[in-house]
Amino acid sequence: MLDSFRTNMKGIAIGITILIGAVFAFSGTGALMVPGAGSEAAIVVNGVSVPEIEVLRAISRQKQRILSENEGLDASALEDELLRPNAMQQLIGLQVLIQEAEKQRMSVSEADINNLILESEAFQADGSFDQDTYRYMLQSSGYTSASYKQLVRSDLITQQLVSGVSDTNFVTEIELAGLAAITEQTRDFYYLTIPTAPIREMIDLSEEQLQQYYESNKGLYMTEPMVSVEYIELNPSQLADPALVSAETVQDRFDEELNSLDTAESRQAAHILLLDPDENALAEVQERIDAGEDFSLLASEYSEDFGSAQTGGELGFSSGDTFPETFEAALGNLEIGEISEPVETDAGTHFIKLISIQQQEFNFDEEQERIAQELMREATSDLLIEKLELMKELSFNAESLADVAEDVDLTLNKTDLFSRRGGTGVSAIPSVISAAFSSEVLDDGYASEVLELGNDRYLVLKLVESVDARQLKLSEVADRVNSSLSEETVQKLMSNKGSQVLEQLKAGESIESIAKVEGYDWQVGLSVSRRSQEIDQEITSRVFSMSPSSGNDISDSFYLNNGDLLVVSLTQVNAGSLGVAPKEIITSLGDALELVANNRDMQAFQQTLINQADIVQ
Repeated sequence: MLDSFRTNMKGIAIGITILIGAVFAFSGTGALMVPGAGSEAAIVVNGVSVPEIEVLRAISRQKQRILSENEGLDASALEDELLRPNAMQQLIGLQVLIQEAEKQRMSVSEADINNLILESEAFQADGSFDQDTYRYMLQSSGYTSASYKQLVRSDLITQQLVSGVSDTNFVTEIELAGLAAITEQTRDFYYLTIPTAPIREMIDLSEEQLQQYYESNKGLYMTEPMVSVEYIELNPSQLADPALVSAETVQDRFDEELNSLDTAESRQAAHILLLDPDENALAEVQERIDAGEDFSLLASEYSEDFGSAQTGGELGFSSGDTFPETFEAALGNLEIGEISEPVETDAGTHFIKLISIQQQEFNFDEEQERIAQELMREATSDLLIEKLELMKELSFNAESLADVAEDVDLTLNKTDLFSRRGGTGVSAIPSVISAAFSSEVLDDGYASEVLELGNDRYLVLKLVESVDARQLKLSEVADRVNSSLSEETVQKLMSNKGSQVLEQLKAGESIESIAKVEGYDWQVGLSVSRRSQEIDQEITSRVFSMSPSSGNDISDSFYLNNGDLLVVSLTQVNAGSLGVAPKEIITSLGDALELVANNRDMQAFQQTLINQADIVQ
């Protein structure tokens, strides 16, 4: 469970890393934000609510992890409701740890949180804190500066608790020796190799054998049912016509957009925020501003808006609705480079500086191509709907799609024969395959319903040709029959030879003597460890998979990846010893044992907290 817990903690830490930069981008203005949708409680743990949005975030993290670990997995298979129970259990486990950490009075300083944010490489641009990235991430994730700071704090104190529980473990010499006895074990064994190549080369199958095998396995040599269909496809690209969009309509649309466009100027602001200043503090800052000192340096020194203070007080651009009303009013009255008198908002008292002004430009030459494309989409959209409705009406019970294609002014196409496994082009689309082999199309001869293929792409089809499954003649599949029978024959002969060698070993003969008589290659491995390089790792792995019997030699056979058969006689198993293990191996074993103990203790500790908690879901 600790692995699960740590995975969850890692996911949360990644989430914090991804969004952490946004925490202070809105500091000073963050107090003006309110939580977004999803703030209703999904879980209540000991009276503490976990909002629905946290459950959704946990589900999202699960999806991302599963997809990253399973390349090619269809994301649509990961339904939220399937992932929700585990996500909620993760959050319950995390919440009880957070509460226990707070109960134990664990804490983290404001400076530590701030440093973590500033030093996070994921949120630096050109080696420094990037405020725009932070602003976007915080806003898009629905956090306020205060709520996100609390999330970071909770994560850090929970890590303290986890460390406090798990770091008390230690590994005894007896535990270490017991593990080393297994991992550092060595084995003595003999083995011979029965090669597959000579046996494969000697196989010479008669016509009678091939005929007999074919007759016994006729079901393997059938064709698949196949069909060919004619179809009409409708999509926007077929309808695009330059005549549908004139230069006049493009100009008219540009004029409409220009008249409705909000081309208000955007003002770039910086500020110095004092949360609860007295007159002396205000006078001191004003005096230094009046003296012409660098505003960015003053912001770094005085501003209590942590995020912007690190970037000279810069807050970014506003078109008049980003900041509080009094703030925006003061900003709107400033000239570039000018600094306001003290301005009060709910967040505190601000000295505001106007850094620059941007005016949105709307140029016909730059917008012409975009507008033309949009008008074309609109024009073809109307035409597409008209043709789609007509195609649905005419294809219903149609004797032939040729007449439908002519009436709708579209092209009639035809596929090659394809099976239920699909073909090429449209015959590779699952919905097309399903429709082509439906009883309505295949048996009754009707046209299919108009299929929606996505991206405004539609298709209707009708059967042209149907080819039933048939038995293939031996002459048509002779190579396949020969290959299958040859492989079965080789495997049978190899198995017989292996069984013969094992019987000889059981009777008391040695690997060496059998190999010499039969002409097999043989070798001996003495004091071979799991990491030995003297013998092929595939063989070593096979030998260490054998379970030693009580005092007697044991033998077994294994097929290798190249098809050869390995016969092994295991003669001795020697327990491992710490005394001969390299120092780095001993350290690795100790770490492994400690991790197991940490997992066990953390699992028990967390489960105890969950069992004792009052949980409402």
